[in-house]
Amino acid sequence: MRLFILIFTGFIAPILLVALLVTSPLDFGGGKRFSPSQNDSNVEIVASIDGINITRDEIDRAAEDNFETLIQVPEAQQAFFLSSLVAIQKIAARNAISEGLANSDVVQQRLAYQKEKILQDIWVAEQIHARVTENDIRAYFDTYVAPELAKQNENVEEVQARHILVATEGEAETVIKRLEKGEGFAALAGELSLGPSASRGGDLGYFLAEEMVQAFSDAAFALQPGELSAPVETEFGWHVIRLEDRRVVPPPSFEDLSEQIRAFLEQQERNLFFDELLTSYDFQVYGEETSMLPEFDDDVPLKD
Repeated sequence: MRLFILIFTGFIAPILLVALLVTSPLDFGGGKRFSPSQNDSNVEIVASIDGINITRDEIDRAAEDNFETLIQVPEAQQAFFLSSLVAIQKIAARNAISEGLANSDVVQQRLAYQKEKILQDIWVAEQIHARVTENDIRAYFDTYVAPELAKQNENVEEVQARHILVATEGEAETVIKRLEKGEGFAALAGELSLGPSASRGGDLGYFLAEEMVQAFSDAAFALQPGELSAPVETEFGWHVIRLEDRRVVPPPSFEDLSEQIRAFLEQQERNLFFDELLTSYDFQVYGEETSMLPEFDDDVPLKD
C-alpha cells in the first residue's frame, strides 16, 4: 500500500510539505517458510544463517532500529540489507555466549538498562496513545492538512517497471538483443538479473521518481508502457528497463493520513508528558555542572 507521508516542521508548526513514500511490506521473493515455536505455530521464517532462523518479526524490529539508514537503501535491496544485519547479530551473539560473555558484569548491566528502557517505551506509548483522541486528529487534518492539499493543483505520477540488472554494458546490450528477438522479459530477468527482483521477473512495482536513483528514474519515466530503455548505468551496475504502466496518484484522504497525524500529535504529547514526569517527582542532578558526554581518547581521530 502506498501512503502519503506528512513532513512536519517544528514542535507545533503546521504541515509544510506533503510527500510520498513506499510503505509496502518487504518482499522476500516468495522464499519464506513457516516454522513452529513455543509462542506461535506460524512463525514466518524469512532467512537463516548457519542453521539459525531469522523471523519476519526480527526483520521488522531491525527495520525500526535502523530506520534512518534503511530509508537510504534502495527498496529492492532492503530485505537483503535487514537480513544481513540480523544474521550478523545472530552469529555474534552465539559466539559471545559460547565464550561466556552472557554472564559478564558489562552484559548484565546493559541488560538491566535495556529492560528499563523497554518497560519505559511500552508504558509511555500506552499513556501517550490514550491522550490523543480521534477528535484531535480530525481537528489537525481540517486545520492544517486539508488547506495544504487544496493548494496542490497537480496530482503525482508513478510508474510500474521491470528491470534486468547486469554487470557490464555489453551484457545489457546482449539482453536487449535477446528481448528484441522475442524472449520474455520476466524469464530473462529470472535467468540473468543480479537484483533481488529477479525472482519476481524483475518487477519493481509502482514507484515515484524520487524513490529510485536519478539515472534509473530518468530512464524509466521517459518511457511509454511496453517500451525498453537503452542500457542505463547506476552505482549498482547496468539496467535494462521495461515500463509496464503509468498512473496518477490522487491526493490522500483523512483515512490515508490519520495514523501519520496521530504519530505526529503523539510526538508532541510525548515531549509534554516527559516534562510532566520530571516536574511531578523529586528529580535532582548531583555534582558540578559538567559535560555528560563520554570522553574520547586523544589518539582516536574524529570525523570533521
